Amino acid sequence: MSFLKTNFMQSGVGKNILFLHGWQSDISDFLGSYNYFSKNYHVINLDLWGFGKSETPKEVWGCDDYIKHLYEFVKENNLNNLNLVGHSFGGKLAIKFCNFYPSLCKSLILVDSAGVRKKLSFLKKLKIKRYKKLKNLVLQGKKDEAILEKFGSSDYKNSVGIMKKIMTKVVNEDCESELKNINVPTLLFWGKQDKDTPLYMAKKMNKQIKNSRLICLNGGHFSHIDNFFEFNKTAQNFLEGI
Repeated sequence: MSFLKTNFMQSGVGKNILFLHGWQSDISDFLGSYNYFSKNYHVINLDLWGFGKSETPKEVWGCDDYIKHLYEFVKENNLNNLNLVGHSFGGKLAIKFCNFYPSLCKSLILVDSAGVRKKLSFLKKLKIKRYKKLKNLVLQGKKDEAILEKFGSSDYKNSVGIMKKIMTKVVNEDCESELKNINVPTLLFWGKQDKDTPLYMAKKMNKQIKNSRLICLNGGHFSHIDNFFEFNKTAQNFLEGI
């Protein structure tokens, strides 16, 4: 695997905090928290590959490919004792990174994180079944590929080129079994009205991750922005206690 260009910023001195944003986002997702924590910590904020100004993969990546790149980034910048802060897709990567490289991790903060499979309603199951049938017709040349565009989440529809295929792959990768292997102090920060990664996912993570604490506040999928001051203060108190 050839390693791709990474756009990132870093500032401050002290404990290492590495921010990992969610899908269809970029370095700006955690910019407010980056500025807040840079006064007392060494903070690193990056564009994940395929987003912002970082290079886009040439092949269809899975989560493990992102983790390999993240490890190379960490090694190249001589980082250790990482306090990982991951939102949504970034949270899923943080979970897997803690499993792959536990010796590099000091703590984990998961914000409206992906990682637990979504419960499917009867209507959703029917929609998936219809999608698979239409996809087979597309592969047989009996239907135009454009017919598939009406399916999928807003993140999928807004993804471009190879990132559509990458999203399909990473979304279908399950890391729920890895939750029990996390041995670092973990803070779960969640929006009660989150519809993308609903609150039951947070409760499941809280139950399976040893030494974890769950904070629920009003807000949606971007609870760290909806509750900006509460998130920063809660995260700061958590980090000071480690």
